[in-house]
Amino acid sequence: MSHDVPTALRYERVGPEHVGELAALFERNRIPAVTEMFDPFPLDADQARKIALEGGEDAFYVALRGELAVGFSMLRGFDEGYAIPSFGIFVDRSSHGQSIGRELTAWTIEQARRRGCPGVRLTVYAANVAARRLYDSLGFVEQQRQSIDRMGRSDEKVVMRLDFGGQDG
Repeated sequence: MSHDVPTALRYERVGPEHVGELAALFERNRIPAVTEMFDPFPLDADQARKIALEGGEDAFYVALRGELAVGFSMLRGFDEGYAIPSFGIFVDRSSHGQSIGRELTAWTIEQARRRGCPGVRLTVYAANVAARRLYDSLGFVEQQRQSIDRMGRSDEKVVMRLDFGGQDG
C-alpha cells in the first residue's frame, strides 16, 4: 500500500481538453448518493460533451488531482443575463472527506469575484447537512426555503446567497 502524499489539486475552466475526464467523472458519480443532492442536469457523457464543447458565458470548472477529475463546479445564469450566478458543486464520491468541496467552493467563489459579480447564489437541499454546514461557514445567508417532495420524501429547497462587499444586487 502506497503512503504517497496526494498530488496537489489544480482547478481549470472546463474546455474541449476535458471532455473525456469530465465524462468519466460524471459516469462514476451517477449514483443516488450524488445525484439526489446534485441534480441540475444529468450526469452523463452527453452533458459532459455539451459543457466542454459549447461556448457561452456560464462557467464550468474541474478540480484535478494529476489527470483525474475529483470535483466539478459551476457558475450559471450568465447566459440568461443574470448578474448573480448560481453556484453548484459536487465532489467525486471516492474523494469525499478530503476538503475538496471547501477548496473548490472557495476557488469558484473567487472566480465570480474576479468577474465582478456582486455575489453568488445557490440552492441546496436541507437534507444535505454537510453542504449546509459548509455554506454557512463560508458566509452564505439563507434567503428562502420551499417545502418539496423528493422521491416520496419531504425535504426543503434552501436558497442561499453570498454577497461581495455588501451590495444588494
